[in-house]
Amino acid sequence: MTMTWPPVPPVPSPLPPQYPPPSPWRPEPRPPAPGAASLSVVVGPPDWLGERLLEQRVVALSGELDADVVNRAVAALALLDSTGDEPVQLRLSGVNADLDAALPLVDAIDLMGAPVHATVLGTLTGAAVAVLAVADRRTAGAHAVVRLTEPRAPRHALGRKVEVLAAEHARQLRRLQERLAEATGRDVDQIAADMRTGRLLSADEARDYGLVDS
Repeated sequence: MTMTWPPVPPVPSPLPPQYPPPSPWRPEPRPPAPGAASLSVVVGPPDWLGERLLEQRVVALSGELDADVVNRAVAALALLDSTGDEPVQLRLSGVNADLDAALPLVDAIDLMGAPVHATVLGTLTGAAVAVLAVADRRTAGAHAVVRLTEPRAPRHALGRKVEVLAAEHARQLRRLQERLAEATGRDVDQIAADMRTGRLLSADEARDYGLVDS
């Protein structure tokens, strides 16, 4: 055997061909960091609590109601109405809403074929009071408070648009007060006066006022 000096390193065997062949337009994959563990990212955790409540025919609302929450609530009510005639339980926990948020919920409850049983917990404020008032059965927790207030008028408008929005706000507010008067058996002017002064009602007072059945 012939020996050379210095020794010549062995020639590595050629790599097997890749399939599909590498493309000049595709970047090379980034090598994994040493010792890095595999990770999985979940965008938007599943609303398992909401799903479990829907299975029990319960819709729960809390806090300030925006357009997204109202749309989900209206969809949930329509879904439950289409899947049975059993009562739907509506939980209102510390809810506050403007006219634009409350009126679609009022309309959705009006269109329900299944009865809606509403329960108020915490403080119910503003136009959200009408959501309780139009339900088929209305109950309140022992420490619940109902606050009659005028919803906020629209802002961030200029010129002629201010007058148009103000007129529409006044029309919707009057309609809300009429619905509260129908639900409570009180005069609409009294409802309007109590909303202007921000009248507070305890659970017992809300019952005497006609907003709560028990």
